[in-house]
Amino acid sequence: MSPSERPQVTVGIPVFNGARFLAQALESVLAQSWRPIEVIVVDDGSTDGTPNILEKYRDRVIVYRQSNQGAAAARNRVLLEAKGEWIQYLDADDYLEPWKIERQWTECTNPDADAILSPLLEERWKGGKPLPVRQPKDEGDADPVVRWLERKNPQVAAGLWRKKSLVSIGGWNRSIRCATEDNEIYLRALQANFLFVWTPTAGAVYRADWSQGSFCHRDHAALFRTELSLLDKMTCWLQEQQQWTARRREAAAWTYFQVLREIAKDNLREAAELYRERQKRGLVYPCGPKATPSYRTLFGVLGFEGAERVCRAANLFRPLDKRLRSFRR
Repeated sequence: MSPSERPQVTVGIPVFNGARFLAQALESVLAQSWRPIEVIVVDDGSTDGTPNILEKYRDRVIVYRQSNQGAAAARNRVLLEAKGEWIQYLDADDYLEPWKIERQWTECTNPDADAILSPLLEERWKGGKPLPVRQPKDEGDADPVVRWLERKNPQVAAGLWRKKSLVSIGGWNRSIRCATEDNEIYLRALQANFLFVWTPTAGAVYRADWSQGSFCHRDHAALFRTELSLLDKMTCWLQEQQQWTARRREAAAWTYFQVLREIAKDNLREAAELYRERQKRGLVYPCGPKATPSYRTLFGVLGFEGAERVCRAANLFRPLDKRLRSFRR
């Protein structure tokens, strides 16, 4: 679309105890070549130094404070208050390249888009230190539903979102509080036939693996049970709409298998029952990178629960085996 047609953009940043990286996030927004009409920060009940940092930006940033209600509630506050036609969401521990908003808009080819999406840059951490920023290879399917089923849609900061389109589907789901807010809103957007337009240049930087203290790192089971419920909603909807193609069935089976193996880490019997229920409906079978040839052999003989028990036992003995080999050397 033409740069002369620039709409107004609101940048919205939800933050909860995000003092460590908040200033960098704010500076990256204020340095945009296409300046937003406003920058809204929703402080979701922070108890660290977040308020002190925000005080330094009081002349350039609009701040709303609320009791801790979760990321979805904070994003909905942005949606309610935003004056812009479009919203650029940004988590407080991520940041934007200075040309992100401008380039994404100018690369968009359809003025009727409900959301403009681009690839995501990643800053992964190891040993408490950041690795060089990189752009992961995008192996996602052109079909947006397949991308969703394979969990290959970009994190929300990689998008520009039309405000009225988000309002039309009710905004963010406040009942989702386990790092699956993005997947859930993508699901409803797809069911509402949002027009997603892809642009080629990555401009949002997602900071990954720097902390293991988030809610979902502490509650592994809740994360993957929520993922399972979202998968169930999507597959049921696709079948009802007669949009259950072979490619989508394959993508769903791949992700079901991954999710159920993760649930098995917390409760094997529950995971086995969930597997059987979905296997009867033709939704899951061993496939993808977690279904190695040896795993499929075990599965053919012992079924899901038996294969998982063998894998669990093998993982228990692996550290001992490494120690024994080291001792022999």
